[in-house]
Amino acid sequence: MSNEPVLIEAKRAPALRSSGQPVPKGEVVIACYDTVAPSLEAELEDLYHHINSSLCHHAVARRARNAYAYVARRGDQPLAVFLFQREDRSIEVFNEMMQIPPEEIERFANYIFSRFPSAARISFSKIGTDTGALSRPWQQYGHAEDIVVSLPDTVDTYLSHLGAKTRRNIRYQMKAIVADFPGFSFDTYENGAIAEHHVAGLIDLKKANMNEKRIKFGITPQEASWMTELARTNGLLVLALLDGKVCGGSLSFRLGEHYFALLNGYDTRFAKYSLGMLCCYLAMTEKIQRGAREAHLLWGRNPYKFKLLGVARDVANLDIYRSRLQYCRYGRRAFRNALDNFLQQQKRMLLENEQRSGFLPSLLGRVVKLLRNLKRSNFRPVN
Repeated sequence: MSNEPVLIEAKRAPALRSSGQPVPKGEVVIACYDTVAPSLEAELEDLYHHINSSLCHHAVARRARNAYAYVARRGDQPLAVFLFQREDRSIEVFNEMMQIPPEEIERFANYIFSRFPSAARISFSKIGTDTGALSRPWQQYGHAEDIVVSLPDTVDTYLSHLGAKTRRNIRYQMKAIVADFPGFSFDTYENGAIAEHHVAGLIDLKKANMNEKRIKFGITPQEASWMTELARTNGLLVLALLDGKVCGGSLSFRLGEHYFALLNGYDTRFAKYSLGMLCCYLAMTEKIQRGAREAHLLWGRNPYKFKLLGVARDVANLDIYRSRLQYCRYGRRAFRNALDNFLQQQKRMLLENEQRSGFLPSLLGRVVKLLRNLKRSNFRPVN
């Protein structure tokens, strides 16, 4: 049996196996389409289990309108599905948060540099860091993480796995906030029961949180509309209400057996009750009751995520170059990426020390606060 993949070229992809070419059993088949068929959604979900690699994500769907689709299969089993665009001499893969076997990265690079002779660089955004030893020059940069909670079968099991202090604080704060505010309640809504004004209220709280921290608010009106629409079909919303007014909550979206917490916010008047964490904890219990396997808290190493049993899955951007000559031609880009990597590593080290006790961590913590204040000194809040 040959180890070389069978190549299939197609202009349109209404059906992914419509080429009519006979394929030897067990052979790897590569197809490349100049449109992204909606039928790819199921395979993207089965392969990658992530909303950032799904056509239901507004950013992915927008870019997919003018993109190519690469599909590698062995028989009926998909091995890789990459959505990409050509920009000058670069190939930009835009589905993200994928854990990709090194051999599929290598196979894709070989195909792309053969299929597009003018291409000098392939760029992946936020994929797993285990890339193996690639045969061409490459560079990882822009490290981030997806904080993931593996969910047990029952809420009691999840609660028992939390730290003793975390369990105690959750119980105490739940009782305290209800006792101090008789009109306070936690309510859960799903899919069509999620009201537009509840999502809008939570977005407003998130904006206020960001403004108070002097951090740029990143949710655009287009993204807000997408969240509201997707919530009606795939949403799970835990709300904290005081006399019917939204004062905190967590909005997640379901994809198969996975939930993705894309929006969390709370009124800072309730900060002493750790309201944001309470909403996230209650959301975990709701996801367990619905049979979910994993809850994704996405990027950002916030301490509460780890208290709720989150584990970081590291991801990074990856550039692959056609040759050493092309790598050298992109030397300025490679140097900038390497410098950003170094600065990011130093920042992460400072943030990790900020959570520790002792003289040196305390000193480094002060440095972190000073740098943070300097960075945010020219901040202008979003209206």
